[in-house]
Amino acid sequence: MKAVPLIAICLLALSFPVSGQLPPPNAEGVSTGHTHLVVPDDADARNFFRAMGAVDKSSGRLQLLEFPGMYFLLRVGEPTAPSIATTANHVGFMVNDYLHYKNILLNAGASIFFEDPETGQVLADLPWGLRVELGQDTEQAQPIIFHHTHLSALDVESLRDWYLQVFGAEAGERRGLPSALVPGARVDFIPARGEAPAPTQGSAIDHIGFEVADMDAFAAKMQRMGIPFDRAPQRIDDINLTIAFITDPAGTYIEITEGLDDVE
Repeated sequence: MKAVPLIAICLLALSFPVSGQLPPPNAEGVSTGHTHLVVPDDADARNFFRAMGAVDKSSGRLQLLEFPGMYFLLRVGEPTAPSIATTANHVGFMVNDYLHYKNILLNAGASIFFEDPETGQVLADLPWGLRVELGQDTEQAQPIIFHHTHLSALDVESLRDWYLQVFGAEAGERRGLPSALVPGARVDFIPARGEAPAPTQGSAIDHIGFEVADMDAFAAKMQRMGIPFDRAPQRIDDINLTIAFITDPAGTYIEITEGLDDVE
């Protein structure tokens, strides 16, 4: 059975390297990068992601978990809030066998929030507060591919426009809601109900990340747009990366990296 509702046609058009490294950047030099999580137990979280298909990689002292289209990084601590209470609501994957990956979630102690066996869509909350979405495509070449980051805000159209301008993303939509597409995956936006979601720093999804081909060019663009850095670009030799941080208008903390695509 092949599911259609969750799948993005643009994602199917991408050709990921066998190693799972990040895809070539868009015209503005931007691609997906990484998602940085706060987890109470490093070993438990790593074992979960390995069971899901992540491959261990490193960049100097930095330890990464690699999926096609996205790296995950972990920081040990007690999350201040689950992801669903923040602007970074959840992360999503496309899989070729949703029952297999659903069982991995259950074995990790996740609770199923929503499931549609007809489409293979699953929403589940892990014990440390991360919500994960699965969608099924039985014909995809790889068992699992990173699909989307789902952000929540009171004004999703304005927030999507910000991502289009800052990262040169392409406008799209899924299920009638706005999306911003970058090589490797997409950022989807869902309207918040009631109060504005909390900022992400310290929560289960501490920050999201984008890889840039030229940090100097990106910094110059931020200056032209009047967007301040929370942390100015800095080269860190012992992780072989140049990094910087900004925050989106809703409160999502964002790390910008240059060099993550060189990880082997």
